[in-house]
Amino acid sequence: MKEQITKQQPYQELLVLTNLVKLIVPQENTGGQYAIFEDNVPPLGGPPPHTHPDEEVFYILSGEFEFVLNDLTNPIRAVAGSVVHIPSYALHTFKNIGKTTGKMITIVTPGNLENYFREVGQSLGKGSVRPDLSVPPDFAKLDPTKFFELAPKYDISFYLPEVVG
Repeated sequence: MKEQITKQQPYQELLVLTNLVKLIVPQENTGGQYAIFEDNVPPLGGPPPHTHPDEEVFYILSGEFEFVLNDLTNPIRAVAGSVVHIPSYALHTFKNIGKTTGKMITIVTPGNLENYFREVGQSLGKGSVRPDLSVPPDFAKLDPTKFFELAPKYDISFYLPEVVG
């Protein structure tokens, strides 16, 4: 891959379950080597415990998060300025434990998660109704069917509480 500078552009935004994901550097711009997102997470928002082949690095911009890596009983607190590295296939999850929207930059290598997010997420263009990320999501209104059904296509495995608890 050649060196490059990505100029500010209108970024595609996706609503992926509870999170608003802004595609800062799509993997198509990096030859599939990595992708960079801005993740905006409402209070109590975050994915269920899962594994996938992509490595992830999270840089917390604002808010207060709880990350779990392999040992689901030992959460680690991460605040603005914290960096969290998730190796390939490590069981992990995160949750915004603060009272306001949390924001982080996520780098995924090689970038396959972007394709999954594009397939399961709802694209938010001009005129789209935007979620209120300042309050906890109404989990009863979420339909995770596509989220779980498409996971095997991307070698993603979810571990729900009744499976790991």
